[in-house]
Amino acid sequence: MRSIALLFVAVSSIALASCAHKPKPDMPPEDISAPPPVPQTNDGVDKVDPTQAPPKKKGFFSNLSKKLNGDSGTANAGPCPAVRTLYDASRFVEIDGAEKFENVGYTGEIQNITSSCRYYGNEPITIDLQVDMALGKGPKAVGDYKDVKYWVSVVRTDIAPISKQEFTNRVYFKPGEDRQRLLMPPVSITIPRVNSGISGTNFEVIVGYDLTPKELEFNRDGKRFRINSGAK
Repeated sequence: MRSIALLFVAVSSIALASCAHKPKPDMPPEDISAPPPVPQTNDGVDKVDPTQAPPKKKGFFSNLSKKLNGDSGTANAGPCPAVRTLYDASRFVEIDGAEKFENVGYTGEIQNITSSCRYYGNEPITIDLQVDMALGKGPKAVGDYKDVKYWVSVVRTDIAPISKQEFTNRVYFKPGEDRQRLLMPPVSITIPRVNSGISGTNFEVIVGYDLTPKELEFNRDGKRFRINSGAK
């Protein structure tokens, strides 16, 4: 048994020696001429090249403006003017006679205004907007259509109106139809700027209906008719 143990130790020693002297695979020589890598730092701030123009715009009105041949595709240099409607001019109710539901003709109310603007450098501000209206046909409405008249006014913030454009769109009602919800055709407005320091916040765009004195008074009094107010 002792001779067998001695033989095992001798064989193990020869195997270890052969492993120790096994040649290593060839390695590519180290390039000492290459400069060491520069450590990357991130201070949490996005660096922007001030010589570059703002990014390209995206969205429905950007595409619409391009189709109208009036859009360079460049984003705004500043915020857009506020676009809104006044309560007094946001609806109309035609009344023939006493203020009763059975005397109501055509009615209309501005539901929403979608807008988009563009300007860069010394360029004027160009605004594209579209008015969403709800229209109704009451018992005293005459005919199957209504010529809806509304205006769009540009106002210098807290000062006075600069310009005003008036629009008329004819809306048809089918037999038995007494209400409609529709978008008016897109409107484009241009606001000149003296220099590049004038931003969109200096202006407001107001949209409203062309009202008679009686219709305006009705709105200012806060009056409304319920749909079923004429039912018994």
